[in-house]
Amino acid sequence: MDKNTAKRRTDIAAETIGKQIMRGKLSVGQVLPSDQVMCETLCISRTILREALRILGAKGLVKAVPKAGTFVNDTDKWAMLDEDILNWLTNTATTGRLEPLLAEMIDIRLAIEPGAAALTASRALAPDRQRISELFQALKYANTPVLSHEAEAAFIDCILANCHNRFFNSHRILAKTSLKLLFDHTERYKYLSLSAHEAAVRAIINYEPQNARRSMQAILLQVSPIIRNKKNPADESAG
Repeated sequence: MDKNTAKRRTDIAAETIGKQIMRGKLSVGQVLPSDQVMCETLCISRTILREALRILGAKGLVKAVPKAGTFVNDTDKWAMLDEDILNWLTNTATTGRLEPLLAEMIDIRLAIEPGAAALTASRALAPDRQRISELFQALKYANTPVLSHEAEAAFIDCILANCHNRFFNSHRILAKTSLKLLFDHTERYKYLSLSAHEAAVRAIINYEPQNARRSMQAILLQVSPIIRNKKNPADESAG
């Protein structure tokens, strides 16, 4: 077996086990089946299995206990900003788990993104400020939910990318994942209000960090009732 094939099989095995953990088929605290059982179930070699478990261990999903086996870790040990974990969580989210998952994502976005917007208003270079303005225009004239989602994702990502702090790079993955979930499971992009987005652009263009902070917070606060209702309350008031 060549190295590329082995890596693909390892990645597939890690994803399969990871999604079983996300679905609760392998629950927190549970010992994983024996190597023999898992190899037979997944149709892989022990070498592939051990490498897959090493990957999952690095992500905090499992832990090996000598003479006891490999256990599913507590969720507070999971590397929640890991791109694979975010993908597996969102791909396996059932209706009952979707609302709390989105709520957690909005909590962390509220804690981080207003500050990022303030930094971007203070630090972004002139061409980057112009790019943010152009992305807002694309969002403003998007005429379908798909285009609105894509434009907002690009707009938010550009703000996060231009605060000139590398630690925000990991958060960009979570923001994109959150927006994709909102697109897939709510009606946000049928009723997207852009007043807060426009205010954020104006604050960034004019070097106004506190206004940028408040505007980004307002963008995120629009989402909370949508998560709870799975639709925009503006639709109800319009009716």
